[in-house]
Amino acid sequence: MQLGMAPPLVVRSYPYRRGWDYLAEAIERFPDHLAVECVHQPARLYGLGREEGKHGRWSYRDLDNGISRLAGAFERLDLLTNSLIFVLLGNSLEHVLTTWTSYRLGCVHVSIHPNSLSNAAEARHLLDTVRTHRPSCRAAVIVQNAEAARRVDEIFPALECVKIVVDDEPTCAQPPAWASFSTLMQEDLANVQPARIFPVTPEISIFFSSGTTSLPKPCEFEVPVWLSSLASGSTFGDFAPGDRVMSLVPCSHSFGYMAQMFALTRGSTLVYPSYLTFDPRTTMDILGSETHQYLIIVSALIHAFVTADLHSQKLRPIDTVIFSGMALTSAAAIEFHASVRPSAIENVFGMTEGGFVSTGRVEGTRIQEISHESFVAAGQPMKDTQVKLCAPGSNEEIGPGVAGEVHVSSPATVRGYLGVSSDAFYVDSDGCAWYRTGDQAILNPKDGLLYPVGRYKDLIIRGGKNISPTAIEAVLNQDEAFHQLTPQAVALPDLVVGEVPAIVLNADIPPSEAQRIRQRILSEMGSIYLPDLVVSIQALGLEQYPRTSSGKIQKVKLAQLVRKYHEEELTKADGLLSTTIATPSTLVPGDVRSTMLHLWAAVLGITQDQLDLTAKLSERVDSITLMRAHSRATKRTGKTVPFAVWLAANSIEDQIAVLEAADSSPGSNSTPSSVNTSTVRSGPPELEDMVHLLGDASRLPATKALVEQNLTGCGLTWQDVEDVFPATDFQHIMRQAHLIENWEFWVCVHTEGYTSAQLRHALETTLTVHPMLRSFAVLDPTPEAPETLLVTVRHSPAILDQCIVDYGEVDTVADVERLTINFPAEHRVGTPGPLFRGLIVFVKQISSAVLVADFCHSIMDATYYELFEDDLDLALGGLPLNQPVPYKAWTESYYLLQDSKAGQPALEYHRSQVKSLVEEPVALWPTPTASLLLASDQREQGQYQLEFSLPTLIALRDHHPTVTTAVTLKAALALLTTFHTKHPQALVCNIEAARGGFPFLPSSLPRGGQLDGARVAGPTLTGVIEKLRFNPEETVLQLLYRLQAQQLLITQHANAPWRALLSEMPRLRQLYPEVANHLVFNWTGTTTFKADEKKRMHERLSRQRLFFLSTTGLMIDAGASGKDGIDFCVWLTGAVANGSSPWVREIARGLQTITTWLVEPENWERPVGSFVECLRLTQ
Repeated sequence: MQLGMAPPLVVRSYPYRRGWDYLAEAIERFPDHLAVECVHQPARLYGLGREEGKHGRWSYRDLDNGISRLAGAFERLDLLTNSLIFVLLGNSLEHVLTTWTSYRLGCVHVSIHPNSLSNAAEARHLLDTVRTHRPSCRAAVIVQNAEAARRVDEIFPALECVKIVVDDEPTCAQPPAWASFSTLMQEDLANVQPARIFPVTPEISIFFSSGTTSLPKPCEFEVPVWLSSLASGSTFGDFAPGDRVMSLVPCSHSFGYMAQMFALTRGSTLVYPSYLTFDPRTTMDILGSETHQYLIIVSALIHAFVTADLHSQKLRPIDTVIFSGMALTSAAAIEFHASVRPSAIENVFGMTEGGFVSTGRVEGTRIQEISHESFVAAGQPMKDTQVKLCAPGSNEEIGPGVAGEVHVSSPATVRGYLGVSSDAFYVDSDGCAWYRTGDQAILNPKDGLLYPVGRYKDLIIRGGKNISPTAIEAVLNQDEAFHQLTPQAVALPDLVVGEVPAIVLNADIPPSEAQRIRQRILSEMGSIYLPDLVVSIQALGLEQYPRTSSGKIQKVKLAQLVRKYHEEELTKADGLLSTTIATPSTLVPGDVRSTMLHLWAAVLGITQDQLDLTAKLSERVDSITLMRAHSRATKRTGKTVPFAVWLAANSIEDQIAVLEAADSSPGSNSTPSSVNTSTVRSGPPELEDMVHLLGDASRLPATKALVEQNLTGCGLTWQDVEDVFPATDFQHIMRQAHLIENWEFWVCVHTEGYTSAQLRHALETTLTVHPMLRSFAVLDPTPEAPETLLVTVRHSPAILDQCIVDYGEVDTVADVERLTINFPAEHRVGTPGPLFRGLIVFVKQISSAVLVADFCHSIMDATYYELFEDDLDLALGGLPLNQPVPYKAWTESYYLLQDSKAGQPALEYHRSQVKSLVEEPVALWPTPTASLLLASDQREQGQYQLEFSLPTLIALRDHHPTVTTAVTLKAALALLTTFHTKHPQALVCNIEAARGGFPFLPSSLPRGGQLDGARVAGPTLTGVIEKLRFNPEETVLQLLYRLQAQQLLITQHANAPWRALLSEMPRLRQLYPEVANHLVFNWTGTTTFKADEKKRMHERLSRQRLFFLSTTGLMIDAGASGKDGIDFCVWLTGAVANGSSPWVREIARGLQTITTWLVEPENWERPVGSFVECLRLTQ
């Protein structure tokens, strides 16, 4: 795609001419025009220039004379065609002369920032890389002064080349073997004749792309191509004879270099107010004394202009200010325009690797018109330049309006780094060469302009929202006091939202100033930008910011220091906390304590002596396990603790404390009830009882007819109906796609010495408080308002006989095991219902009745099954049953509030996540089947169990406690999927319990009692279509932290208004069930289908088997247990298990191998793309 949705820029056609051709023409046409003015250099330097004035001013004639002199000296030094000229100089006449002399003689011009010499490793890398991969028999190094010369000799003691030192100080001792630039310029003055000989070799320069995480990378390019490309669509091409062009960017920077090139090839005057560092006073003086048509500036200098005393020194009019170097915020650009008052601005987006985008000249009053989400546009590509936005790690273009990585291709784009391998360069199927920039940008569909956001490696991803550090820094830099502290925003890992901002300063400040920083960010940007940490670089262990040789602050290194500091501070805090928590010996044992010790020992599968009462539960178990423990603790202790409070208790000791302080639960065993105490209606539901009708009486007859039509086959009528209410969006989508029918599971539950009659009576009693087990799922196909209605039938012999079957006797436990795996076809559940059926079987071998039950996920999920099983155990003992939270109330909250303002955050979050999916190609894996494809004697192989222990998980948890076990396994599944699909992203249906509370209710409402999501007697589970992006260049830790942040948001917004999204995006209507039928991930937090005697939670029954088969491509049900939570139990079901045992074993082995590789400490900082190595080793 070429970004051409807006009216095209005025594109000028320039012939492919050498820079020397342009300069020679300017010398010939305008010999007496002022060419170069260096305010920091003396007049008549090297005998060139004019006498008048206090500083150096040289005409085009002077420039020609100086180039000719230096060319003669170079020739005498055998510096000719293809010689390497390393120029380590700042903005100066010498840099100009050296650059153009190199082109005149056909030498290779290598521009290096002088500060590179302060880093020996970097300087050695720069010179050695070029000399090795661009070999030449002759080379020269040119530096500014004697100190720089000595530094070169220290770094390169055996360097054999021409060495030239400018050294304007005559009193400074010249190092041995170094030639004086001044001496070279004075030799044979009488014999020098201005030359008009045009070089026949290409003009070649090498600049270095200076990243923030690695050594600079050399880029070799032909000067005429750059000139032609940049002139075709930017204001650079408008420079005219006599125009004054002030550049505040070093010549070693490609942007500063282009300022020099265009000024001198257009007959303009190039003005340098300083050598390297910005001199505000001198700059303002020159701008106030002379009119400048153009000012070349990087965005970082905006603050210096805005805070300058412009009232005491009035500036002359400036026509156009050209920005580049970093993302330009709208606020900064507007403030700059208000202070400096240029007629127009231009924003140029480019990189040393080549390829340019520009806004062109934009009137200063129109800045808002080229702004989007607080950033000024980069504009549109130059002539013959293509730009596309891709998902990170992918070369496939994404649609407008979605942030992506910028890829560029143009004749000016280098095809690779000189001597440095990189996968940032690639060639597409059409033979077009591209460069992945690493920059994030958005193509605004309204104006067709490209808007840069920042560097992907620098972005702070908070709750799925990308926060630009540049934007935060820009706001702080508007305050003079903060600007002096050079604030840097970096990402800090956070348990809740993934990452939050942290602010690093170059000096310590008092707490009051730190609070002022937070307050400014809050007032200017909002709460999501608030930093969790404000810290000085000194507190992080350094005196100054880590920088590259070109002065860029190394953000990645800074973020690592912040993360290390934060972890150390948390460790100190944890240590302090552990010394103040009471130990078991200091407490009086009681019912709550003994109950909790017994409960958690059972949940973790260890003895009570092995329990660590102060360990963080978040590092041992997931939220689902906490929900189950919460339910049992409430029942067994008779105490009411809202789940939100329970979740906030970090340890078992904390849970004991909140339980002991809690009141007795009205729904616990302290006030038993065997019947539902809610209002019992005497007949079927009326209009006001069915929320989906929204009070529309005209729709009631159709609902009655539809329900009766679906109940007639079971001998039931409308008079048997207890309630009718709408299913959740997830249940509706799955029912509409006929997928939920295949999510059927079977359970085998043994009783302890009970007869079949006793078990049936207990089951019938249990069903009095569990209406979902006597329900139907009715699909209303009305085109304008399709709906899945859940219909519960009154507790009566008519429905009980449909749900409970006296199956007789079997001899052995093995017989009942086979019955569970091969549930009789005539008794299997099916839509519309009933959706539960229990076989009562007496097993002679154990002299006990067994329940073999068949459930559909339309009415049951894992947490609800625990509630059902708890009540069945109580009913067997003749005890009062618990009072669950009605599922009808929960679904009605979902239905009525999903379109309210309370539902907007979830809608916006999921919209942002799925929008790109409907606009880009996807690869789904593995392929589902239409049927199970398994004979009755082979059905057990359709449920493959993978068990393994992972001790290295402890190290990951210790060093990175916010990364959960579930996310680690899901990351492995994502990598395994991309390995098989060869696609840069995996799509998975992520199952969420969604039991944090009632859907879309305000947080101010109490979450306990009848609003406790953990006690809802129905399937609150939902499936979230999750995109797991594969970026081979990010580290393992970056992947895990990113997916952890993503998971936290998915859990937070598990209840989503999917049907609203499906109506907006027709493609999603097809894609959602497709993903749900290909790959499903369900973290249960336990050993899932496995029977485990150590985890028995009931006195009268024990679950022996949970069996599940599906035609879905692959379903992963996983958990972890044991003392340290490192014993994995993963069940793989679906088409991969139904079809081929070797295939499912290979997939299981791959999942285990990748999970193991991810958690090994030596791999944490390795690129994720290296995971394929571990798969090769297992093949």
